[in-house]
Amino acid sequence: MGAPVRRNAWGEAPDPDPVRTFIAARTAQVGIPAAAALGALAPALPPGALLPTVLGGGAAVAAGLSAYFVATFFPRSSFGHPLLVRLPAGAGADAVALTFDDGPHPETTPRLLDLLAAHEARATFFLVGERASQFPALARRIADEGHALGAHGLRHQAMVLTPPAQLARELSEARARIEEASGRGLGEEPWLRPPHGFKTWRLCRTATRLGWRLAAWSVDPRDYDREVTAGVLARRMTSRIGPGDVVLLHERPGVSAVTDALPAVLAWGRGGGLRFVALPPPRSSHAPVGLSRP
Repeated sequence: MGAPVRRNAWGEAPDPDPVRTFIAARTAQVGIPAAAALGALAPALPPGALLPTVLGGGAAVAAGLSAYFVATFFPRSSFGHPLLVRLPAGAGADAVALTFDDGPHPETTPRLLDLLAAHEARATFFLVGERASQFPALARRIADEGHALGAHGLRHQAMVLTPPAQLARELSEARARIEEASGRGLGEEPWLRPPHGFKTWRLCRTATRLGWRLAAWSVDPRDYDREVTAGVLARRMTSRIGPGDVVLLHERPGVSAVTDALPAVLAWGRGGGLRFVALPPPRSSHAPVGLSRP
């Protein structure tokens, strides 16, 4: 018998390293045809030209792949499609948006909701479809208490290698599960934040054509750092957050840094005249301030 599979707090098997998987797949897709082309070209090359051609071609392929990987893994890359990075001007000069990925979960979601309610704050929860179905009462409570909902995928797996037809099916199911669990429709243009923030041009095009609006963030306090403490996290947030920011946070069962840091951050924000708001509904008829189109 093999070793037992380690599962996360939702009972899910671990997702293979998305960065290594994507790099290996794309390198093979590009590198193998490129090598074949050079092999076919070799007999026609003059003596002494093969090595420079191989080196030059390899350098060009490597440079192109490197640029592509940087764009894929950089969270603010939009590949020419609308992408929320900061709040639009209409949100107000004192507005900040806290966003929570990966939930819901009974260890984290109730505590977050209690803290937000105690400080009269609103937030946005990017829910994983299967997890919303697992804990529907929590999804409903998020909606009932006036927070915004978005999708974080059907399951917490990178979408960058998902074919468009499969992506369309999974986004549709994620939406249906979140709406059924929460009792609230996500609207004509629901928010989508892909897991890890990884995106490709194909993913952005497919999601946008299906009516989704992509959301990134302007502040990442790295609450996922190993052994991060509440004190460190609170200092990171209060030193970086300002009006108009969209803040990336995560629900991490078993790690209390976010819930322990949040009271101090919310009190600091209110004391400084900031309002913590939910993301506003997107509009497709224009690109508001805060939507990035590089």
